[in-house]
Amino acid sequence: MLKAIMKQGISALMMILAMVAGGIITRLAIPTHNTTDNQSTPYANVEQQSGTATPSPTASETIPPYTPLPSLTPSQTLKPPPTFEPPTLTPQPSLTPTVTLTPTIQLDVSIPGLNGAETPTPSTTPGCVLREDWTLTYEVKRDDALALIAEKYGTYVDELVKANCLKDKNLIVIGQRLRVPGTAQPVEAYDCKAWEVLTPFNGSVTVPGDGAITFNWRGPDAPKYLIRIYRPDGTVFERLVELRENEQIQASTDLRLGGTYTWYVYPLGNDFLQIPCHEGGPWQFTKEAAAGA
Repeated sequence: MLKAIMKQGISALMMILAMVAGGIITRLAIPTHNTTDNQSTPYANVEQQSGTATPSPTASETIPPYTPLPSLTPSQTLKPPPTFEPPTLTPQPSLTPTVTLTPTIQLDVSIPGLNGAETPTPSTTPGCVLREDWTLTYEVKRDDALALIAEKYGTYVDELVKANCLKDKNLIVIGQRLRVPGTAQPVEAYDCKAWEVLTPFNGSVTVPGDGAITFNWRGPDAPKYLIRIYRPDGTVFERLVELRENEQIQASTDLRLGGTYTWYVYPLGNDFLQIPCHEGGPWQFTKEAAAGA
């Protein structure tokens, strides 16, 4: 009895398994359709009406063979940009300088109204006669002027121009001789004041060996002064100054020797000659030797 019941249970279980397996196979055989279309498949209507899957009487759709995608055509490889080289410069032909001929100036051409450069000695006015009653003469020196000469001889500039037939009263040259009034050369009056030395004072022994030495004095009024210094070795140093009674001299360059120096001051006129006053000095000072002497 028990065996009969077990056999019936096994048979029922086998039928259930067969039915389940048949339903799965039926569903796998039904083709799929685009659900986006409004029309329904006949197989779907059957399922909806009966509620059970019915195997399709038609053959399953054949899956088309796989067509491989065409291979991508390789793109052309970009070449590197060309290298630009500067163009070779073509040398320009060198310009050969041409000599421009300068016309020769003809100096013997006389142009009316054009005056050339004055000669060193001014020429006299044509037709002018030198003044015969002026027998005294004066030789023009450096820094002279007709105004100074006229004042010296007690006359006027125009008188000197007429007496000497000068073309230009502003043009006289050194060494030119002029006729002047009078019978003797005038003597200039000078105030021959007593000499007084300030620095370096006579007999000073504290003069530095280097640096500037200031020479300062008082004496006759003169347009120019000549400082004359005798070095310890007997050599002479001179310096000309104008319109002042002092001067600085560099000991490190001009008075380098050590020892005793002797110096004088000479009063000079505009003609560089000593005026009728005696010189100042001698004065002495002692200094050390300059560095490196």
